[in-house]
Amino acid sequence: MARLDLSRYFLPIAPKLMEVETELERVLQSDVEVVRKLADHVRGGRGKRLRPALVMLSARFCGLQNAEDVRFGAVFELIHTATLVHDDVIDHAQLRRGMPTLNRLWGNTLTVLFGDLLYLVAMGEAIAGRSWRMMEIFAEVTTRMIEGELIQNDVLFKLDTSRKDYFDIQERKTALLFSGCTETGAVLTGLAPADCLAMREYGLEVGRAFQLVDDLLDYTSTSDELGKPAFSDLREGKLTLPMLTLLERAPDEARAIIRSIWDRGEEVPISTGEEVRLRALIARYDALSETRELALRASRNAVAHVANVAGDPAAGELLREIPEALLSRSQ
Repeated sequence: MARLDLSRYFLPIAPKLMEVETELERVLQSDVEVVRKLADHVRGGRGKRLRPALVMLSARFCGLQNAEDVRFGAVFELIHTATLVHDDVIDHAQLRRGMPTLNRLWGNTLTVLFGDLLYLVAMGEAIAGRSWRMMEIFAEVTTRMIEGELIQNDVLFKLDTSRKDYFDIQERKTALLFSGCTETGAVLTGLAPADCLAMREYGLEVGRAFQLVDDLLDYTSTSDELGKPAFSDLREGKLTLPMLTLLERAPDEARAIIRSIWDRGEEVPISTGEEVRLRALIARYDALSETRELALRASRNAVAHVANVAGDPAAGELLREIPEALLSRSQ
């Protein structure tokens, strides 16, 4: 299993990403001790910073000449972090990126309030950018993400979850945030509406590919590789595309094992025997191939969209390579 290493793609924007870190530290400064404590913990478990990197690369590609990409890189990272913080409460998660979650250490109440604070800090920074279009993007992204969370929780532990439910959740919770990141460079540079749309569609397809691969990893990776328990989605009552495919191809066998896992409660780990049977079913009915194919298709679509925009050649090459790099996580 290949770990995602984007360091090569981020080298040209490394100084900008350092500025984003400084910006995040600045906006999360507080004279409230508990806020500082929670913020320090979140920053200590920093992820790949893929979303602000996409803001930086799109801005570089589109020829942005000011520092607003740093502001909005921080904004999108704050939105993403707020979502993760709330998700961990909803999912009763104990680990995030190999570290204890906020809710595990400080309880649900403080964690939910801190997630709310992150959204509001992001909003304040977006307003300070004085870009009406960026405010529209921010409002749309956050609204759709919350709608996605509502849909997801409405279908939790439901064996009749539909493909439409799955793709609605994927689009709203993941893909639209990516699209906002990549449209940012075009909007802040003042490119034509067609170019802004192409950059938006590029991010949308990257987000789709990213989520599809993420859903694959839950069934193909170990807990150590994921930084959280394997099969977490299933235990938490989420039926992603691999499991929906298995339910279509082997309904009786799949339903029996899913019900057995759900009946014990999400806090109880999946037994070794069940894991072996589930992996065998997935292999027998080829339940992962469609997810892989859709991820590949989304990756190719992303490359096609960015190819329609004239921009910095070096940054454009990186934007074309990143979708393929994301796919390597499933190999």
